Amino acid sequence: MSSKGQPEWHVPENKLPLPTLKLYNSLTRSKVDFVPKNGKQITWYNCGPTVYDSSHIGHARLYVTIDILRRILTDYFNYDILFVMNITDIDDKIILRARQNYLFNNFKSVTNSLSQELIDQVKAALNDFAQTKLGVANNGPALNLAPSKEDPKYLLYANTLRETVQTVASAECSLEDNDLSQEAAHQLLVGSKDVVQSWLDKEKGHTVTDQKVFRDLAAYWEKDFMKDMELLNVRPCDILTRVSEYVPEIVEYVKRIIENGYGYVVDGSVYFDTKAFDAKDAHNYAKLQPWSAGNEGLIEEGEGSLGSKLLGKKNKSDFALWKKSKPGEPSWESPWGLGRPGWHIECSAMASEILGENMDIHSGGIDLAFPHHDNELAQSEAYHGCAQWVNYFIHVGHLHVEGQKMSKSLKNFITIRQALEKYTPRQLRLCFLLHQWDSKLDFKESSMVEVKNVESILNNFFINTKALLNEHKHNAYESDGTHRYRNPEKEIISLLREKQVAIHTALCDSINTPAAMSELMELITNANIYLSNGRNNINVYVLENVAKYVTKMLRIFGVVGNSALEEIGFGVSEQQNVGNTEDIVLPYLRILSGFRDNVRDLARQERDHSEFLVLSDKLRDVDLVELGVSLDDQEDGKALVKLVDKNELIKAREAKLRAQAEKAARKEETAKAKEEERQKRLEKGKIAAEDMFKDVKDEEQKNAYSAFDEQGIPTLDGQGQELPKSRIKKLKKEWEAQKKLHAEYLVWVADNKEPTNTE
Repeated sequence: MSSKGQPEWHVPENKLPLPTLKLYNSLTRSKVDFVPKNGKQITWYNCGPTVYDSSHIGHARLYVTIDILRRILTDYFNYDILFVMNITDIDDKIILRARQNYLFNNFKSVTNSLSQELIDQVKAALNDFAQTKLGVANNGPALNLAPSKEDPKYLLYANTLRETVQTVASAECSLEDNDLSQEAAHQLLVGSKDVVQSWLDKEKGHTVTDQKVFRDLAAYWEKDFMKDMELLNVRPCDILTRVSEYVPEIVEYVKRIIENGYGYVVDGSVYFDTKAFDAKDAHNYAKLQPWSAGNEGLIEEGEGSLGSKLLGKKNKSDFALWKKSKPGEPSWESPWGLGRPGWHIECSAMASEILGENMDIHSGGIDLAFPHHDNELAQSEAYHGCAQWVNYFIHVGHLHVEGQKMSKSLKNFITIRQALEKYTPRQLRLCFLLHQWDSKLDFKESSMVEVKNVESILNNFFINTKALLNEHKHNAYESDGTHRYRNPEKEIISLLREKQVAIHTALCDSINTPAAMSELMELITNANIYLSNGRNNINVYVLENVAKYVTKMLRIFGVVGNSALEEIGFGVSEQQNVGNTEDIVLPYLRILSGFRDNVRDLARQERDHSEFLVLSDKLRDVDLVELGVSLDDQEDGKALVKLVDKNELIKAREAKLRAQAEKAARKEETAKAKEEERQKRLEKGKIAAEDMFKDVKDEEQKNAYSAFDEQGIPTLDGQGQELPKSRIKKLKKEWEAQKKLHAEYLVWVADNKEPTNTE
């Protein structure tokens, strides 16, 4: 046995050290290294919706964007995340909306006919609304509406009043026409609903005592929100919390804050003492936006529309931990009497219950930073006695619509369902991917055109690549003795590896998805250039590598659905792929059989070969389109078979037919114009050049010329004066033009055998 040992092994040198993941942290207003407190495990709390109305496109931006970040951290960076989200089902907005709906529906149900009394009630509601919302009174049909500089909803209120005035006027006309029907009465109520329900709530809101009224509204809109999230392909949270289910824990939470010296009771309500908290060395109030700490407008907004401005508050910045319930509000037992949780306390108590005294990530919309998130931080750190409850606070940027803040008063309010009537979930997600998550996004038509273009480029690349791969399967083991891994292939593989590094770098840079998408699109652009060399000059495995990587990244981003079956492309969901063999195959076999029958029939009749081409075009443009099959004719005379969405093919076919029809119409219009011009020339050419000036009249309708040369060109004007040489030169040009026209006319006459006039 030889005693010779193994040679020395050399430790490889990493020539391309990768960057570490950084996140933009609102607590530092900078990008900082992301360091989870427990290895690869992340604890994450996300502020969920207040469920009282339809979710809008701003909600879509928030929750889809958070979903993108969560997917990247889970599926790309391979973190194990415990993701918690709340549902706010106790809130001033919910209470008010539920109460108003309940009272209005009851009022409407007992209204059986139109009457002067009913009209007077609506007028009283109208006056109350005008005075409450705008500080003006209704003095008849014409309203004196003075703009309120303080209320941003002025336009909405003003429009509501105007519409109600019109509705009342219409009801008065019905009453004059003796139309007292229930239908007329309900038209009045529905047309003035916002005004009437506000008035009813003011008059009878305190009588609503059934807590089911409030819970039912929240449950309805929670279900609606969850359906929206499902449509947008947002992953469900790991743990969902509802405020109404955590009231006992919230009461205990508030008790400890009081015990720790940061809360105080005022007439059944409990307030957080911001000054006492800020005075402690280990604590700082308003960590996220210290410049907003004294903003009374934001503080008041955070307390809710039903909050009362109690004189007992120690400091203007203090906020409610527990609110004493007034008549007509849901209530729970507490050491301070019947009441309900304040808005900010809910997230602190529920997140602490599940995630403990510290979490890795807390997220939400930037509009929640102050006072909501700052108050969360303060009360949570007061409860736990810690200096840092959240390690990374991430805020998704604002969404504007066509350059303006979204608002019902501006009539640019878009619900998620409305957006999905115009755009697909994939297009909305691509839109959000193309914008940095913490920056403002302007949602506009022109942006969505760009999104659709990106989607089209991606889809076409996938379709072409899959078609070439499917075709290659039939001759995968054939060889002409040469390999196809030369410089063009090496360049594409090298570019793929470069882009993989660039995309990783972009995602490490606070998850910069616009930069990552830009790198992906540049990779596809170069792959398409390579693909344009033709099927006989490409290596399909090179394209396959690119397509699989692009698909992998899009799946991580949530653009490719979780249920997509293919390794390449947007894919077909499992639900779309079900069906027995007969159902799937027979439509194709019927078309094949029909095509064969038609070919045989034409052959038997010995028809012209052009009819076979027409039959082939029909197979390509009509029959196979209905099955989602595209035959893409190539330069080598063979078609590339592609499987494409049927509706996309039909749209493309219709667009092609429209373009052909428009081209034919333009051609016909041009031909018509040419024919009209030709007829004008022929008509003008009937006169011989020698005769064209003989009957020309001047302004006084006398002969303009009195003498002509042998060609019929004038030499003297009507008064016998010799014409200037410049004038004669101009007339000669006209004579030559007429001579040409007359010659054309004579040729036309001869060709059409029209007899000349010899009389």
